[in-house]
Amino acid sequence: MDKKMSHTKFIVLTLLFYVFLYIVLKLFIVYTQDLYMDNAVYEKQYNIGKVLDITSYSQEEQEQTDYFESNANDYRMKVKNYFQDFEAGDKDVNYEYYLLYNEDNDVTAAFMMGEFETKIHNIKNYDESSYYFEFNHFPLYISNILREYYLNKHEIHDDVELIKYIRERKKEDGRFLTPIVSIKENYFFNFIETNLPNLDNITYIEGDLNGYMYETDTYKQACIIHNNKLYCLTFYKLDYFTDEMIVDIIRSLVIE
Repeated sequence: MDKKMSHTKFIVLTLLFYVFLYIVLKLFIVYTQDLYMDNAVYEKQYNIGKVLDITSYSQEEQEQTDYFESNANDYRMKVKNYFQDFEAGDKDVNYEYYLLYNEDNDVTAAFMMGEFETKIHNIKNYDESSYYFEFNHFPLYISNILREYYLNKHEIHDDVELIKYIRERKKEDGRFLTPIVSIKENYFFNFIETNLPNLDNITYIEGDLNGYMYETDTYKQACIIHNNKLYCLTFYKLDYFTDEMIVDIIRSLVIE
């Protein structure tokens, strides 16, 4: 009888220990979530995104177009040649720079083109050099399986779907009764939001191309998703690059 009572007591104490441990961990996660999350982003609400419907050049238009081509070894992209007077600048890891100088040797416009990994790829395959290595930190550790689960849960398969979801998602503050997996989910998308371009000025590129474009006071960047890569065109000095010119350059884009 004493042995049976002792065994039962051990089980009860073990269960109580794990319950206590869970409560402490849960309180710690609820308390620390605000330390990890950007409240300015957390409280941000967005307007309805704009849409740019693109019809790519026809075969006939392509045959009649003088193209400006990238010099990269592992990919090839080309656009209508508005850049015959531009000079090549220093190469970045991903970008090719082209600069237009005036007679005083001042830069009056700049154009950049390059290939990048998608946001989705970087979220799923981060390393220590990535912003998303933050997901590897205690207490809001988010495993590969959990990241995949969150993306699939909301049917997010590319960067456009990711941006749309983050702009439209309902943000809820985690409480003690909120499941840990839900607290982590809120943190997961909050942190991604802090590493996305300015979502206030997002334009979705639809039609023959799939991607997005955002802008600041000095430049616009259009990124096209193709074969799970991002191909980006960046236009500096918007007094030089008119909206009509930018749309025509995007329409002319060929990725090979």
